Amino acid sequence: MNAKRDTSSYATGSAHDWRSVTADRLRGTVDPEQGWIPMFVYSDPDVYRLELERVFPQTWTFVAHVTELPEAGSFVVRDIGEESVIVGRGDDRTIRVFLNSCRHRGMRLACEDFGTVKSWRCPYHGFTYAASGDFMGTMRGAPFERMAYPQGLDRDALHLIEARVEIYQGLVFATWNRTGPSLRDYLGDVRWYLDLVVGRAEMEVVGVPQKWVLPAGWKLPSDNFTADAYHTATAHSFLGRLKLAKGADFGRDGYHIDPGGGHGLGVGVHTDDASYYPDELRTEFADRLDPAQMVLLDRVKNLHGNVFPNFSFLIPNFIEIEGRKVSGMMLRTWQPIGADRIQVWSWHLVERNAPDWWKRLCRQMYVQTFGTSGMFDQDDTENWEAQTRNSNASLHREEEIMLHYGMGMHAEPLTDFPGPGRVYDGKFSEAAGRSYWRRWLDLVLEEPTK
Repeated sequence: MNAKRDTSSYATGSAHDWRSVTADRLRGTVDPEQGWIPMFVYSDPDVYRLELERVFPQTWTFVAHVTELPEAGSFVVRDIGEESVIVGRGDDRTIRVFLNSCRHRGMRLACEDFGTVKSWRCPYHGFTYAASGDFMGTMRGAPFERMAYPQGLDRDALHLIEARVEIYQGLVFATWNRTGPSLRDYLGDVRWYLDLVVGRAEMEVVGVPQKWVLPAGWKLPSDNFTADAYHTATAHSFLGRLKLAKGADFGRDGYHIDPGGGHGLGVGVHTDDASYYPDELRTEFADRLDPAQMVLLDRVKNLHGNVFPNFSFLIPNFIEIEGRKVSGMMLRTWQPIGADRIQVWSWHLVERNAPDWWKRLCRQMYVQTFGTSGMFDQDDTENWEAQTRNSNASLHREEEIMLHYGMGMHAEPLTDFPGPGRVYDGKFSEAAGRSYWRRWLDLVLEEPTK
């Protein structure tokens, strides 16, 4: 389906009304309910500007796992949208998030990815801020302060800009939205499924996150993890050929789930009699999950999902190694660094109390499948790069190129599934993808609150 593009507003519009021009274009082309999404939204610079204004400041962003901040003064540097933030732990064990920007000239305070300090000192002019204690984020001093500022400094006015922070199952989220929903309400029904991934046991991050730059629009991988199990039969068909899966359709068996809020996931299940997880962990699992969650976890052979807008989680397909079935669980953020570029952040998590063999083999499986040079990532990133090149090439076409998002549109959800949300039999569906695009469209068309 191609749609004629209305260029009249571009011919008559002035530079200051690019927002209304772009919004009109989106209203006329993005149609999740009918299963049509225009290709230009993947990488259009004006669409991206709206996202930086209206999506990332208004939503909750995953910034760290609590185990990355083991002691007072420990910190990591992450991003909300394109804004660098410091995630730090105080003496009171509270985790706080600050804009990584000195209040003097806007220089980044923390230029390392992580560390442990008692204060953050600006490398430009030396303004210093507390990195721990009850006064975390307060301005503590400046070089030659009495000579440079004989009238004194209003230190309260120079406090680092602080984000709102909440934690769920060890996942640290932050937002600039002071009046929006709580994190629990924002996550909604996806929490029930996140529990299977990060809440089933006490989890810990292994090592530091891997990161790399990818020439692709950030919504492509987010959309992929939200709703796309269909690509596995083609893009990852090597699993069947190498006898690592029963066949090319290994990605279909299970459930496609639309939990609302723009979030989405798929749960692949096996038919074997026993769970693939170590027996040593069953007591901890049972203490943390309800019986229905335990039944589903015992059947999991893979699980992919995305918390809107750009936080993905994955239990990859269990693969036999050294005679044992293992899976290298991971978390991902698709950090935008431009309309058509992202920095990928990838964390490997494992149960803290797991046997050593499980930890060792899961780490090995993570590196081989979804690490920076993993077998699956090479398949996926090649597709996302090519899609982005096509999107860029289409930006100035007279006709819009419309893409089909209609899979599973007329399917009825199950009525007897124990978990929440709209749940569909089989993972080949785009129902959650349509909800993702509806949530996205609502946000980019909404004027931000003053």
